[in-house]
Amino acid sequence: MNTVKDEDDFWYSSERRSFCFENEVMVVTNCKLCANSLSGKYLRIKLQVDQLKKRKYHEIDDTQPDITLRHILLGQSYSLERYKSLARKTALLDAAISNGDGNSILIIILFLIKTLKRSLVQRLLMERPDAINVYIYYLFIRLQTSEITDILTQMKNLHIVIKNTKDPNRLQQKLHNCYKALFTMLPNCKETIFLESYIKLLEWQMAIKQKKNDEELLLNSSILESLHYACKHHCNTPNDFVTISPMMLSRNHNISPRLYEKVTLQVKAACGGWDDIDRLLLTKGILGNTKLQTHLYTEDVLKILYKYNAPHTVLEKYLKFIDNLEKRLELAKKLSCHTIVIDIFVQQGDRAVLMDYKAKLQPQSEDYFYAESALHLPNIKWKN
Repeated sequence: MNTVKDEDDFWYSSERRSFCFENEVMVVTNCKLCANSLSGKYLRIKLQVDQLKKRKYHEIDDTQPDITLRHILLGQSYSLERYKSLARKTALLDAAISNGDGNSILIIILFLIKTLKRSLVQRLLMERPDAINVYIYYLFIRLQTSEITDILTQMKNLHIVIKNTKDPNRLQQKLHNCYKALFTMLPNCKETIFLESYIKLLEWQMAIKQKKNDEELLLNSSILESLHYACKHHCNTPNDFVTISPMMLSRNHNISPRLYEKVTLQVKAACGGWDDIDRLLLTKGILGNTKLQTHLYTEDVLKILYKYNAPHTVLEKYLKFIDNLEKRLELAKKLSCHTIVIDIFVQQGDRAVLMDYKAKLQPQSEDYFYAESALHLPNIKWKN
């Protein structure tokens, strides 16, 4: 019995209580508390490490355009704030253009607009047509036409602005604004002269429209169309009547005399105004002889007259002003001016050629009898 009692005393003594089955629950509870405490600290440390990794990753991301653009393309979070220098912003824009994603390009352009001067943004875009196209489409769907006009003007695409502005009053205002903003300080630039002339032409057309409301004259039509209209309806208007006179219109827009005469000749020939054509092209010499005074080549005058079915008498009148006999003969044959052809053969004294030519004419016609009578002229020295 003493042995058993001694063993119990050994196990329950405080000096040797290193393990006790009765205290099992208490020991497990203490272990759980320690584990919970340890896991909480571990989570806090892990979160801090993740945040540091994330911050470091974003720092790397912010300095690499390819990674930033990848985030934009995938719809992930991104930041453009670290792109502060012009070089980095330019590199980011170029990378977006290289990727070819329009959404990325537009995002970068809008970022540049917010962070750079307007003139600097325009300069960057002017050097990159792909970026310009994306931005213009963005403005187009938002109906921001004024800014589109400014961009196209900067790109020297003024013809696109003119073509796409239907209202003449708005077009006139845009042209005036464009002139004041870009061309006032460039008086000798050829584009400045062109723009001034175009504004004057539009004002001339609007003035005519207000006075007559003629549908034949279209607003924003070309200078040649306007000159054609003026020659047709106001050719006899005094030259000091600046609003309508075709002569003053040609002077104000530096139309060459040759072009002015050509348009006037076409208008008069189309209307059958042969007497008006004579007044335009013919003049009296000192000795009373008739002279051709024009800036056009005589051949061009004849082609226009023939095109509009001028009578043979009119064609023959102007054929006589060609000094070169061979050229006159060639043109007379092309224009079927048989009288001139016969006269040249008589002048050359070539009876055989004249007889062959008479055989080709319609028998019993006026030209046939004219050739027959020429063959019997008594004072002609025939060479064959």
